[in-house]
Amino acid sequence: MFDFTQITLVVGKYNKDTQLVDMLGTGFLISNDGKVITARHVIGNEYNNLCVLLPHIPNINVYQDVTDFSCRSTSAVVEDINPITDLCILKTGLIFNGTLPSLESLDNIYVGEKIGMFGFPHCVMGRRVLTYQETEIGAKMLLETSGVKSKYATINIQTRPGQSGSLVFNLKTGAIIGLLIGTYAPSSGVIIAGINPHELNQTSYCISANHIKEML
Repeated sequence: MFDFTQITLVVGKYNKDTQLVDMLGTGFLISNDGKVITARHVIGNEYNNLCVLLPHIPNINVYQDVTDFSCRSTSAVVEDINPITDLCILKTGLIFNGTLPSLESLDNIYVGEKIGMFGFPHCVMGRRVLTYQETEIGAKMLLETSGVKSKYATINIQTRPGQSGSLVFNLKTGAIIGLLIGTYAPSSGVIIAGINPHELNQTSYCISANHIKEML
């Protein structure tokens, strides 16, 4: 399996008041010259002071010290946004000398097949722990935004806000087939202990990676 730990990154923002980085979500490298893809909603509507945190572990099997708040970061600027697909490309100063996994699509994976995912499920709460998960494709679907239909898949797992932007890959081929958008969680009008009850579901959804390729 490709070492996705070295291309999966935290997307953040420099906080001038605290002189720290506020972690916003997950992204991953899609080019050797430092382009990083994430979900547009991760960065919000204010594009200043964005950054990405460089990998903090050599491989997924090490113990990740949650008391270690040191980090290496590099500035990021918005290069392209697709509001239809909720995708955003950030340009950074990173250089990746290896061969990146291919960007494919959901076309050649079937409902019920296993997929893998790398992301940072609790980073928005200050915990930076790169997490690997496996699940299945539950359905493939076309969703329409502003009259344009795009390819998505339901994945059979509950996810958290920090995971938005996580890479989704085909366990058989190692190709990146999608990017996690998140859970379908419309406003319920009720918040219990900070939780929208509609978020307590067992499925999330990702967008097909061919829509990332269309932006390159």
